[in-house]
Amino acid sequence: MAKLNLSDLLIPMSKRVKFEEKIGLVLSGGGARGAYQIGVWKALKDCGIEIGGVYGTSVGAINSMAIAMDNFEDARQLWLKIDFDKVVKDGPDGNLIEKALAALKSRGFDPAPLRENFGRLLKEELVRKAKIDVGIVTYSLSNMQPKELFLDDIPEGKLEDYILASANHPVFKREEIGSEKFIDGGIYRNIPVNMALSRGFKEIIIVDLGPKRIRDVLTLTSLKRLEEVKYLVIKPREFYGDVLDFDPDIARNFMREGYLDCLDELGYLNGEEYFVFAKHDAIARALFSLPKKKKEEARVIFGVEPWQSESTHHFYYGQLMPVLQDHFGIFNPVETWVRLLEDLARYLELERLDLYSLYSFTKEILSSRNVGVEGRNYNDISCESILNFLEFLVKNSDLESLEDREFNVFREGFLSLTNLND
Repeated sequence: MAKLNLSDLLIPMSKRVKFEEKIGLVLSGGGARGAYQIGVWKALKDCGIEIGGVYGTSVGAINSMAIAMDNFEDARQLWLKIDFDKVVKDGPDGNLIEKALAALKSRGFDPAPLRENFGRLLKEELVRKAKIDVGIVTYSLSNMQPKELFLDDIPEGKLEDYILASANHPVFKREEIGSEKFIDGGIYRNIPVNMALSRGFKEIIIVDLGPKRIRDVLTLTSLKRLEEVKYLVIKPREFYGDVLDFDPDIARNFMREGYLDCLDELGYLNGEEYFVFAKHDAIARALFSLPKKKKEEARVIFGVEPWQSESTHHFYYGQLMPVLQDHFGIFNPVETWVRLLEDLARYLELERLDLYSLYSFTKEILSSRNVGVEGRNYNDISCESILNFLEFLVKNSDLESLEDREFNVFREGFLSLTNLND
């Protein structure tokens, strides 16, 4: 039997969510927040999660077409270049209320630019040939009834019309198909999880951009009683703009957040406010990899002389970690370090919307160490001692080499999402 390190024994089993089959993906409406769904899609791709069906309302219907075609790059570019003029003709500036009032005065904004831009993305023949099932929700004002449509329900050559009918926001001029007028499907059902269930999916991911209708709340509540269905809800921790705030910078933030929130909900990340990839205790491994003399120097940082501790393992697990764990109320070493680093990051005002490892998080904190931390303590361990200890490990161990290959894959995916590495 292989011998386990003590540090490995103290790390809990993986919290990662596993899917056995292709998932049903449900995309809510949410207007300009739809860029978030592109970030989620990228994370699902990087995690190797396959999509068997995609069901969307409003902007979720638009994004579902890109997913059905597997045309990630064009969808990404569309969102990175989005602004209000690419959605409606002669749209005004201002906040949501000002835009809504302007729409009332003009009897609705003309969404011709949205049709033009979406038309360049959509290839109906590719959607119909795709192996991914598709469903959308719109609402007929002419008949005063909802329409939940699968691909086979939509006449050939009319897919673009019905998608734009699903995404016909109340401030737009009404979408007409033949003699029938339509409005945004979100007024009836914003989260069409019922469509995924009706297609037999037992593993479902829901991307919820809000707001929910009463029938959405009831459907999600009923999901909890379906023991045979595994589902995951992914929603923004923070909203960077409103449903009509079509802006490239806002779209970038939503896209990044979607990627990070998805990894977090799938169990790949740690952190309450920041996003930290930490599969193992890299701090412990870095410390234990030091030569004997350097281990002694590391302990002296905390005022522990060599004769005061039986070994480096005893110092770490018997003296240092119990104090920190007691302060944060956490038993697991990895989660303790993440919580401590988050506390420092908040104090130093580090960028929240980024993907960190224990190493890169530590490096960022040390490089931002331009604010005094005197008087800050974790029980009876000073913040200054912690920072000196981390700096010592960075300088004297090969902490960077302990980066997990999986983190590097996600980091590359995250950076490429919004071209931050260009």
